[in-house]
Amino acid sequence: MKYWNKSKAKWMIAAVAALTLTVAIPISSVMAEDSTAEVRQVDKSAVGAPNVTIIRANGEVISPMEAGEWDYLGQRSTVSSQNPTNYVHSGGGDFKFQVASGPSGGAWYQLREYDPGSNADELVTGYEYLLYPGDTLIYRGIGSYVDGDNKKAEFYVYESFSGSGSVKYWD
Repeated sequence: MKYWNKSKAKWMIAAVAALTLTVAIPISSVMAEDSTAEVRQVDKSAVGAPNVTIIRANGEVISPMEAGEWDYLGQRSTVSSQNPTNYVHSGGGDFKFQVASGPSGGAWYQLREYDPGSNADELVTGYEYLLYPGDTLIYRGIGSYVDGDNKKAEFYVYESFSGSGSVKYWD
């Protein structure tokens, strides 16, 4: 009788292990990070992949490509409409923003370049990014957005939710 119980116990352990693996593998595949889901093209005329780096809240800090340091430009609220008044000026080159506050479940963010009047604002790189509070987005080599008499780009962050959020800017 003792042999029967040990054999039955081994069979039961093997069955439970097999069942656990059968359930765990598909769930882990679904939970795995899918980087393609974190970036999506909005402007269909955009060509090539953007030179953008996403740094998650627990990620490392990256310094700018050019000589010097990041200049902090301040914190502003995000907007869900065009032609805002809370933009910051940039000399082009490298630019970054960090999500200071927003939905804890993440939201889609776009960097836009403000143009006054009836001229439509430009979506920088043609892509938007799924970001969470604490995440940082770094744009490299975006000097082509510098325009106007002041020889500056006027950047702001457009978001996909209708709540309140804020971002910190560096140039």
